[in-house]
Amino acid sequence: MWIDNAYCKLCLIYSRTKDLISLGHSHLISKLLVKLADIVERESSRSKAFVEAFEYVKALTRSEDPYTEAKRSLREVGKRVASIAGRYLEAVNWDIGEAIRISAAANIIDTSVLGYESTRSLEEALWDKPVIEDVVELKRYREIYLVLDNAGEAEIDKILAKSLIKHGYRVTLVVREKAYEIDETIESLEREGFDVIATPGSMPPVIYMNKGFVIAKGIANAEAYAELGKEVETLHLFRAKCEVIAKRLGVPKNSILILSGSSVKKVLGEKQ
Repeated sequence: MWIDNAYCKLCLIYSRTKDLISLGHSHLISKLLVKLADIVERESSRSKAFVEAFEYVKALTRSEDPYTEAKRSLREVGKRVASIAGRYLEAVNWDIGEAIRISAAANIIDTSVLGYESTRSLEEALWDKPVIEDVVELKRYREIYLVLDNAGEAEIDKILAKSLIKHGYRVTLVVREKAYEIDETIESLEREGFDVIATPGSMPPVIYMNKGFVIAKGIANAEAYAELGKEVETLHLFRAKCEVIAKRLGVPKNSILILSGSSVKKVLGEKQ
């Protein structure tokens, strides 16, 4: 399901073309465009289309993880900012609500969302407040799965995991098995003693989750949950980086969103 049939397809073309340019393979754009034309013609799933197109980028660039170096740089920045977030949360007794807000605010990094360019540093953006914040009762659960997104911000998400663990929750970090954009994978993630699982291939991990309580980072996981997610209770932390989502929610672009799974399905899972 395409949330917006025209705009989302335009975003796909922009995103994957920008990938090739950023990776130094602009001479392959014509081949990519032929593939993208085929994908948008036959694929009815937005999530599957974006993943298939990135798999083709990996084939064209002959790399299983084209953004390895970019992720390494982002990770170093994330570690520095995570230490700042950690000191703050320690001062407020590792308050889970504050940890969730900081994790959501950290969703500022991205490579290829149409119309989105981050002009602020991760450290600056960390203290932005949510525009929408659904309240979800965590006390019913002891087992939480934290689905990670981009490298760099994942270091902040580990601070959220640490906060949850300090309050008695069992936390498992969830990543893709194979590379997708600048997202962490089972190979690239630095585990630091956390329990970690990988979901198959490079589809958004949230679609495979079927137990416990799931906290999922990023737009891709939110859109995939609305389209393909199982009946598991979730909380989604992301920024409204694109015009379509901002318009649907009636918020300014780049607003921080903390949405329950039911809200995500209602807002992003219905054609309008």
